Amino acid sequence: MQVLELPEIRAISPTLAETMRLCFLRAGLSKASGSSNFVLGNPKAWLGAAYHEVLEKIGQIDLGQESLEDAVERLWSHAVAALQQRTATHVLDHRFGSPTTWRGYYVARASVLLRAQELTAGPPPTGPPVAKMEFGAGPIGPIREQEFSAFGGRLLGRPDVIRFGEVIDYKSGALVEHDAAAQTDGVKSAYVRQLRIYGYLVKANLGWWPERGVLLPLGGTGVAIALDPAECEREAAEAVSLLEEYNAKVIGRRPADDFATATSLACRWCPFKLICPAFWPAASPSWSRQLDGAAIEGELAEPLQGIHGGAAVAISVDVQRGTEPARRAQIAPLNLSVHSVAGSLTVGDRVRLVALRNRQDGQLAPGPRTLVARVADIPSIEARNQEGI
Repeated sequence: MQVLELPEIRAISPTLAETMRLCFLRAGLSKASGSSNFVLGNPKAWLGAAYHEVLEKIGQIDLGQESLEDAVERLWSHAVAALQQRTATHVLDHRFGSPTTWRGYYVARASVLLRAQELTAGPPPTGPPVAKMEFGAGPIGPIREQEFSAFGGRLLGRPDVIRFGEVIDYKSGALVEHDAAAQTDGVKSAYVRQLRIYGYLVKANLGWWPERGVLLPLGGTGVAIALDPAECEREAAEAVSLLEEYNAKVIGRRPADDFATATSLACRWCPFKLICPAFWPAASPSWSRQLDGAAIEGELAEPLQGIHGGAAVAISVDVQRGTEPARRAQIAPLNLSVHSVAGSLTVGDRVRLVALRNRQDGQLAPGPRTLVARVADIPSIEARNQEGI
């Protein structure tokens, strides 16, 4: 059986800190060698990566040699081509096909040109004016995608842009979330925490506190957040504390379950549900429709039924664990070019399926993000005493 090893992690970033807040196991698996073979990628995240790459490199372009529009198109095409090459050879991600078919592709391509125009134009992108600082109290010009460190290298961050006394962070997702307790909508708390950590890193590396952080979505108006130095210091210290707590578990070679936070909230968007040893004992029908799709484990009850001229199969599973009640579930169609393992299943095999659709008639059906695996092929997960990046 394959073993995935949870590594010690040298440094924590604002993004990794948010993952650790949710679940140490999820954070460790994101750094574990070989784990990506069991995780389906996200085209929206890939487009966000291309978007960031273009905005990082646009400041290096000599606009006297080519137009901004041509430069953005060239950088975008290069970034997307690299993504397509990687996804086309990935065991799971190849299902998504050409980048132009990825949801949000044309919005992201149009938005990156808009943001590039804002970056090269000069004035702050949103909120009230912030006076340009003198040397030693603020940047002389924009600083783009420069890596900063603090706490002896244990805290790292790469703000998208620093200028005019502010930190700018580009986001490919929605900026607002609903607070169920307060019954109000507000800026995502995770994004606010990230801005505060960036604020701390600016102070630690440049010697001055930014007055605000700015979140800019793919399209539309940005949001400005005032940065209080005390809050920035607290968030940075808490991030490093999370890193130390995680590494202590690795050094102590704690079992994988001790790293996990198995709740419907923490597991909702987790990409590692298929292989997580804590998820399956914890999941129950009370979680149904609370995740990003139904998740079931059970035994194949009947021989495969070929459909669609042999291009797909229907399977019958006696559901024993997961987010759905125990019953016999008929699941189809499983396209064999996407779910190749389905073609080799035999009666009695124990299988897992995640990200299934709950249809209105109560049946389960595959969706674009459905994964299928034989339980015997699922790797075990262990901690190891060797530093990872």
